[in-house]
Amino acid sequence: MSNGNGEATVAVSNQPKPSGWWWFCGQVFDLARLLGRALIVAGCIVACVYLLSSAVRSFAGQLTYASVTLNLLANVIVKWALTATISGLSLALYWRERNQHEKTRERLTKRITELEKRVNPTRTSSHLTPKGRTRKGDE
Repeated sequence: MSNGNGEATVAVSNQPKPSGWWWFCGQVFDLARLLGRALIVAGCIVACVYLLSSAVRSFAGQLTYASVTLNLLANVIVKWALTATISGLSLALYWRERNQHEKTRERLTKRITELEKRVNPTRTSSHLTPKGRTRKGDE
């Protein structure tokens, strides 16, 4: 707010301040509102861990069809997860290296062309793209 002189003024509220308990509850609900998604996700994770731990406790020390199946499934999932992870990392590194190599070729193409023209001015172009690829018309 401004008082007309270019100076800012603060609006004073005539409402009484809340008691300590209501203030505390307001702060807790403000935090819950701000961190709601994170609290929901964390609560779901805690609930899943609790339910899985109770299921594991009930089968503790017993060899059942469920435990054998769970062991087999866990082994298969771990193998597939490792395979997918290694394949994904390999592809990501390949694409990154390929892009960096193309940028380097593009950067150095002008310099190499100028040096070749300086050595042999009658030299013709290979008609490669700046990235080092052949033209679309070539097969």
